[in-house]
Amino acid sequence: MAPVPPEVVYDVQNIHTALTYAVPDQEALVNIIGRREYQQLIEIARYYKSLYNTDLATELDRRIIGSVGSLLSFACMNRVLAGVLYLHNAGKSKRKYEVLRKNDTAVEVFCERVLVGRTPEEIRELQGAFTAVYHSDLRDHIMSYLHDDVVKAFFTAILQDKEEKPLEDRKAAIEKFHSLLYGHDLAAVLEYVSSLTTAQLCDLVRHYNMCYQDSHTVTTIRKQFGHKHKGEQLDVLLFAVMQASDPARHIALLLENSMYGLGTNEDQLSRLVVLHRGNMMERVKTAYHVDNSRTLADRIRGDTSGLYSNLLCHLINQTI
Repeated sequence: MAPVPPEVVYDVQNIHTALTYAVPDQEALVNIIGRREYQQLIEIARYYKSLYNTDLATELDRRIIGSVGSLLSFACMNRVLAGVLYLHNAGKSKRKYEVLRKNDTAVEVFCERVLVGRTPEEIRELQGAFTAVYHSDLRDHIMSYLHDDVVKAFFTAILQDKEEKPLEDRKAAIEKFHSLLYGHDLAAVLEYVSSLTTAQLCDLVRHYNMCYQDSHTVTTIRKQFGHKHKGEQLDVLLFAVMQASDPARHIALLLENSMYGLGTNEDQLSRLVVLHRGNMMERVKTAYHVDNSRTLADRIRGDTSGLYSNLLCHLINQTI
């Protein structure tokens, strides 16, 4: 077994000390965990487990109540496991008694975890991990929360195993997509989009926008369907297309939406930060600054407070 780096040993000892107080030293935990990179946190969690026979993420969530504890816990998890837990807890906020706090819907969580940059291999990994942890099928879990048959069919197709390959005929795909968008059949558009891999949809949307410069995909969808479709079908389609069009900018928009208006959707804000920290977050921060004329850290500081705010700002400055 390779020797444990001294800095990992030091961090684990300090984390354990902070957790052993009758009232955990949350500030110390935020400063340690928030300032460590993803791979360092994985090493810290592994060594903590071997030394104290206790899962660090579980202990953090158990000892520290509220958003800070939850964020600390998920920050120390393997990213795939964190995604599985987010999927399992979809729509089950632990803090719904907070009147001014916005809550997730299950569909929002499913979109974020299943649609955001998912390659066929990553979807297989997510399904396998979900089955291993909960001994149940991810598709069955998602279907249990959905009521719209079209949305059910969409997610069923998304979760089906696909071969990662380029579009066979890009020109024909663009023409078909254009015809569907102007055919006023939202279900047919969703069916076609769900038949594509993330890479294929990204290629299709990018070249569609280049071909029809006066009819940007997102604008066209809203124009063609927005006046008579306001529910999950339209939301799911827009999510998929916006994510394919510009992933970093879309995540920046989701972050802004989690803080926009009265109250903060802390579940979504924490989830987006945990799952996209690192290289993607650097691109997200740039996109956010361009679109909002302020930094993401400034926005977080203005909408959140205390140790929760400090921890979020530490995490968005991580690199992988």
